[in-house]
Amino acid sequence: MKKGLWLLPMVIAAYAYGRPPAEDSLKTERPKFVSLQIADGFVAPTSRIRKDAKIAPHLTAFSLKYGVMANGDKWEDYYYGMPYKGFGVYKPFFTKCEEIGNPFSVFLFQGATLKEFGDRLSLDYEINLGVSFNWNHYDAVRSPDFLVTGSSINAHLAGDLFLRQKISDHFDLLYGINVSHFSNGSTRTPNYGINPLSAYVEVAYNINGRRKLAEKIAPPDNFEKRRIHDFSVFVTGRTVSLDTTGTQLRLRFPKQYFTVAGISYNYMFHSLRSLLWGPGIDLVYDEGNRVGIVSDSSSDAEYNGVVQLAKLSDRFQAGLSIKGEVLMPGYSIFMSLGYDIIHANNKDERLYQNYGIKIRLFDGLYTSLGVRSTELTHSRFLYVNLGYTFGR
Repeated sequence: MKKGLWLLPMVIAAYAYGRPPAEDSLKTERPKFVSLQIADGFVAPTSRIRKDAKIAPHLTAFSLKYGVMANGDKWEDYYYGMPYKGFGVYKPFFTKCEEIGNPFSVFLFQGATLKEFGDRLSLDYEINLGVSFNWNHYDAVRSPDFLVTGSSINAHLAGDLFLRQKISDHFDLLYGINVSHFSNGSTRTPNYGINPLSAYVEVAYNINGRRKLAEKIAPPDNFEKRRIHDFSVFVTGRTVSLDTTGTQLRLRFPKQYFTVAGISYNYMFHSLRSLLWGPGIDLVYDEGNRVGIVSDSSSDAEYNGVVQLAKLSDRFQAGLSIKGEVLMPGYSIFMSLGYDIIHANNKDERLYQNYGIKIRLFDGLYTSLGVRSTELTHSRFLYVNLGYTFGR
């Protein structure tokens, strides 16, 4: 299951980025670019890297990216801010903090313009989704106080907000801020995650020059407001941390996986062409709720224990939520905020969040890669679901 969870995001992303272009966009070659980014910042203060002191390790990072831009020959190009997409490599360096390791990541990115300030300056955004490797991780013997991550492979999520200055037909200068998050979605505990914050400068080279655009194409007037019924289901797994206070047991982070399954319904309002929103109901079955540990009588109790599941009625949760979804061609980005009415979990807060990326397959069928978390960055589990929308 763990391997499958890491492969599925790449399959989903490959579909979104590999969709064939529309017939009218085949007439001209899409503009391409390469860029180099230099970032400098810090990791958000945390006591989970070193137990004895709160620290904010310094961060220097380099990114190399390759992407393709919109042609400007469809109304969607202008409506969605001349979007671009591609892939890149990210290499951070954490000074004076050897515990973190020597990680790097590969990622896909999507960006677009939010606001233009004349012909040569614009406010843009960018979103990154990838996988990072080579992290140091928790080890009960070698690093028992290092609780940032329990795995050497972690997801990489990031968002950029920046100014783009068009220097010439071939060169752009970008400068802005980046917020990143690295974690494994609780596929291996502990999983408190690492959250770097940085400012950066980036130089982009437009390989075939800047395209001379014709007049902007307005979107059609046939958009109709509607209401949508959205259903989705998922089955996944997660690991948990155990409370061994008052015992001599050392099985604080067992490697055992616990099944998690869920079903969601959202009543969505499609009142704007690029936005869906509405209330929903989330039902979750989680074997990891109220998991306990007891001594193993067949072995030395000082070091061994047996994980004990809670009774069936303590494994269910039901919450009410409000969900927002920003629509893009072929995919969308969603986030929901919910509160558990039925809440058997004795460790996590009732207030929860779901966020991720949704890929539309055909008609009303879609699949999503998402994370359910509490406190925004405390991931409970990573999931890939399958859903269908009625009234689309």
